[in-house]
Amino acid sequence: MTGLRRILPVLVAAILLSLATVPPAQASTTRALADAYPCGPQFWKPGPNVYVQFCPDWAPDDSIPVHANRDQTSPIVGYIYAPGDDWYQCGYTGTQQTAHGATNYWWALTTADNGRIGWVNQIYFRGGGDNEPDATLRICPII
Repeated sequence: MTGLRRILPVLVAAILLSLATVPPAQASTTRALADAYPCGPQFWKPGPNVYVQFCPDWAPDDSIPVHANRDQTSPIVGYIYAPGDDWYQCGYTGTQQTAHGATNYWWALTTADNGRIGWVNQIYFRGGGDNEPDATLRICPII
């Protein structure tokens, strides 16, 4: 019984630590509950030969700017026609952008309608909240 008394606090601490540490898969599930319009499952896209996901996006004028970098002051390399879902490769943080009543520092890598690769701020994604990534869009490898 004395051994159990010594081990019990260690076991309790280990259990509490494991509960406080949420694995990424569970964190994604938790974010998905708050995102009414998460991106769809990954699929292989021939041409660029990358995995992509369809994400519900929008723009007040149906035209989403695609920037050269994860910064709204970087050059616009093209646009995406917004009605419907468009495909994105992954998301990553960048400079914060505020527009159309939303604020976000998460960006998504994609290809503009003209074929140029660039970044779209996730303020143009449906669902989610300010400064939150899409619930299911894959995080880009370190860039």
